[in-house]
Amino acid sequence: MIIDGFMKNKIIISLLLLVQFAASGQTLQNYAVKSDFIYGNILKHTDHLKNLVKSPVMGAELAVEWQTMGEKPWHQYFGFPAIGVGLVGLDLGNPEMLGQLLAIYPYLNIKLVDLKYLKINLKGGAGASYLNKTFNDSIVYKSDGVTIDLNNSNAAIGSHLNVYFAGGGNMEVPISHGFTALAAFTWNHASNGSFYQPNSGINMLNASVGLKYCPAYKANYHPVRKEISDMPQKFTFDIIASGGARELYYKDNRMYPTGSLAFAAYRQVGNNVRLGLGIDGFYDGVYDGTTNFKRTYLKTDELKNKIRVGVSLQPEMVFGKLTAGFHLGLYLYNPLKNLEPYAAAQSNIQNKPLIYSYDIENEDGWFYTRASLKYEVTNHIFASLGLKTHLQKAEFIEWGLGYRFK
Repeated sequence: MIIDGFMKNKIIISLLLLVQFAASGQTLQNYAVKSDFIYGNILKHTDHLKNLVKSPVMGAELAVEWQTMGEKPWHQYFGFPAIGVGLVGLDLGNPEMLGQLLAIYPYLNIKLVDLKYLKINLKGGAGASYLNKTFNDSIVYKSDGVTIDLNNSNAAIGSHLNVYFAGGGNMEVPISHGFTALAAFTWNHASNGSFYQPNSGINMLNASVGLKYCPAYKANYHPVRKEISDMPQKFTFDIIASGGARELYYKDNRMYPTGSLAFAAYRQVGNNVRLGLGIDGFYDGVYDGTTNFKRTYLKTDELKNKIRVGVSLQPEMVFGKLTAGFHLGLYLYNPLKNLEPYAAAQSNIQNKPLIYSYDIENEDGWFYTRASLKYEVTNHIFASLGLKTHLQKAEFIEWGLGYRFK
C-alpha cells in the first residue's frame, strides 16, 4: 500500500537521525541502560475518543543513553545533554479497539538541575510507532454488512505505521554503584499527519518510574567545559519547497496533493536558539469540491480555494547541523474561511475578519502551526520535514528541500 511505503520513509528518516545522534562522537563507553514502568491516560480530545478510552495506559520503556562529553560545540551550548534511543511498548487500555503500541525513537535529555544527589531534565524526541489496531481493523471486525459507526470503531487512527512524539520532564536520584532511581511525567503522541484517515491521533499523559544503570560508573566520566567560540549573531535566510499528500475523509478513498513554499529570515539570538519571521504559501488539493466530507461549502474546483498564505513566527533550537522548531502562523490570505463551517457558509455570505472566533471541530480558523526539523546536507542545502496543524488537528506533512543563504 502507498501508506506503507510512506511510513517506511518516516522510519528510515528517524533511524538516520538516530544514527547521526549515536555516531556523533560521544564517549561510547559512557553509556547507561534505563528501564521504566509507564502508567497514564489517553486524552479524550474528540467525541470519538470518549467512547474508545476504557482503561489506563500501561507499559514499559527500555532505553540506551550516552552522555555527551563536548565533542561537538552544541553539546556544551546545551549543558552536555544525554542522547538516547528508546523502545516503548504500551497497552492502550482497550485491547479490542485500540490495541497496543510499539515505538522506537531517538531523544535528547537536557539538564535543567544538575546536583550531586538530584538531577532534573527536560526530554524530547520523535520517531516511528506501530499500532496493531486501526480503523480498518474495525471495519474487518464488523464485516457483516453493517455501516460503520465512528463512535463504536477506532476512529483515532487509520494506519498501522505512524510517527511518535515524546516530551516532558524527568528526575534522577543517584543510589549507589552506578544505579539511579528515575521518575518522569511525559506527553506522548501517535498519528500519521493526516496522510491516511481517520487521524484524530492518540495523545497521552503518562507517568513513569524506573532504574538507570551505568556500567562505567567507576571510570567517573564527566564532561569538562572548554573555551569555545560563541555562535555568530547574524542573519540567515531559508527558502524551502515542500510536497506531500493526504486524505481528508475515510469515505473518499483518495489521496490529494499538498505543497508549500516558505521563506524566512532568522537571527541567531543565543548559542542554541535562533528566531525567525517567515512568509508561507500553502497548496492543498483537498479543496476541489469532490470530497464527501461536508465541512467546507465548496461547489467548484478553483485554484484560489486551494491556496493559503500566512506569516509566521519561527523560534528554533540549533543542535549543530540539526534545527528543530515550532512555528506559529496567522493566515493573511485564506478564502476558505468564508466557506466554512458548512452550514453557516451555505445559509449566508460570510466576510470574516483576519482574526475571528471559531470552533476547531468545525473549521480550521485563522491560526496555524508547524513542527519543523531541518538537517544541513551541505553548507547551504538542507532537508526539511514539517507537520502543519490547526491547533491539535494535523493538516499535512511537508517533505521538503531548502537552501540557506548565510
